[in-house]
Amino acid sequence: MSGAYLNTETESGRLLVNVRGQWTFDNVLALEYATASVIPATGQKVTFQCAGLEEIDIAGAWVLYDCTEQLSVLGINSELTGFKAAHFKFLQHIIDAAAIREYEEPRPEPGRREVIHDAMERLGKASSSHIEDLGEIARSVLDGVRRPSLMIIGETIRQVYQTGVQAIPVVVVITFLIGIVTAHQAAGQLEKFGATVLVVDLVSISITREMGVLLAAIMVAGRSGSAFAAALGVMKLNEEVDAMRVLGLNPNQMLIIPRILGLMIALPILTLFADIAGIAGGALIAIWTLGIGGVQFIERVAFSTDLADFYVGLVKAPIFALLIAAVATLRGMQVQSSAEELGLKTTTAVVQSIFMIIVADAFFATLFTRMGI
Repeated sequence: MSGAYLNTETESGRLLVNVRGQWTFDNVLALEYATASVIPATGQKVTFQCAGLEEIDIAGAWVLYDCTEQLSVLGINSELTGFKAAHFKFLQHIIDAAAIREYEEPRPEPGRREVIHDAMERLGKASSSHIEDLGEIARSVLDGVRRPSLMIIGETIRQVYQTGVQAIPVVVVITFLIGIVTAHQAAGQLEKFGATVLVVDLVSISITREMGVLLAAIMVAGRSGSAFAAALGVMKLNEEVDAMRVLGLNPNQMLIIPRILGLMIALPILTLFADIAGIAGGALIAIWTLGIGGVQFIERVAFSTDLADFYVGLVKAPIFALLIAAVATLRGMQVQSSAEELGLKTTTAVVQSIFMIIVADAFFATLFTRMGI
């Protein structure tokens, strides 16, 4: 049989297939039709040989290789001979690609019981690891409080400065602007009922009880929480934590305790500044826009806001600080292998810190309401 792309002849009990012409992508359909006509007799071996092959590309090589595979499925042996190196490189590429592509039996879909079991197992391992880490941190904190060293005290003071004093400007600006926004929104609604003066009550109570400490904690979580996780993560990657252990130093006492104690001291201070700035923002709108005098504003704040409102906000600050520092340091100490993991742990620390703050704030709001505070 003869054609534009191959011709066949029988010689010494085998079928010779002479490959020729243009075996390129443009002729794929014709090539497949031509190779389909290669039908050897029973027990006959097939030899594909180069005989006037002008050009071949990856598509033509695939058609030729597919033909040999189909013959192999039928139990017919075949071989490729006489191809030039420029032609055979495409065939060799197809052969190599097929050789490394192993067929894998599809894994059966896990049942509902297996999915639940695996999920519970992963949750249990993660929870036990976190509880163990938090327990070790808590033990180190208690040891550090009972036997404080000059190094811990000095580092704690430095953390108070970095997390508290340096954060005052951004916390003051944010809460001041929130005070302005709260006063504007409250005035738009209360003016309808002729109760504009109650804007002072709303601003002062909401800032002292909720907004001041919550905004300060969220800003600290984004600012200091990420810094804690990143700093400890870099130390883990640089093996500085392991070096401290070799020197006989406890990394929890030297690195974690100062950050926890420093933040627990700094956040109440930031809350005070946040309360003052938020009320000042409300005063700006009340005096300049709503026609409430300065003396009247101060008297109204003193009348509507008592020490209980102030203490409610202030009591939350150390708890929020503990949550932020514990989560951030825990995530930082979990960094093991790469800079990518460092970024993920830092992001996780910030997100989880803010989530824990909001959950704790909701808990306190419910508790204080039930207690009538």
